[in-house]
Amino acid sequence: MSKSGKGMESPSADTPDANTINASAIEYQLCSVPELPTSLGFSARLNMLWDLAGVVPSQTEGRISSIRVINPQWSEADIRRWLQRDVLPSRLDLHNMVKFLASQLQGNQNVQRWEAFLIYGSPIVPSPIEHIIYREDQQRRDIASMIFSELTDRYEIPPSSYQADAAFQRCLTLMHKFNIYETHDFQPGHMEPFKNYMFPGD
Repeated sequence: MSKSGKGMESPSADTPDANTINASAIEYQLCSVPELPTSLGFSARLNMLWDLAGVVPSQTEGRISSIRVINPQWSEADIRRWLQRDVLPSRLDLHNMVKFLASQLQGNQNVQRWEAFLIYGSPIVPSPIEHIIYREDQQRRDIASMIFSELTDRYEIPPSSYQADAAFQRCLTLMHKFNIYETHDFQPGHMEPFKNYMFPGD
């Protein structure tokens, strides 16, 4: 009859040995990065959410100063980085901002899903915009597609210069402000303001 004592058990076959752990440590060092990678498209998605909420002016009409009024603790430099340079706010700032903006939208918005979408974008995180009521209006979406096509053709705007989903949402937002509900409501005089609003970087 064998005796067993405390601390005398031999390692099981499933326990990694020292060589395996050392190899994992080396692999970890090779995979590690000194800082988080840039969240490409974050600024466009964040601006889109501010557009949808409709609580501040557009990017060309004093958006940054208006956001500072909402929360004076945010510096102009930080807001500019968030809106223009794909720099993420702190976790708490992002949560509070998204919670506020989501509360301005119709329907029961999932704040965590919005946060994840802003950081990672689609297709990694499905767009929450699908649940916004006017996005379900197929006729207005068709008109927005027509406007989108006309603008990119007339001004020769390359696909690499914009994020399609954000530009499309800006188009829908401006259609709402200009009361464009049918094709003939979109007049030649609308081209320039739509171009400047949908593609502010051009």
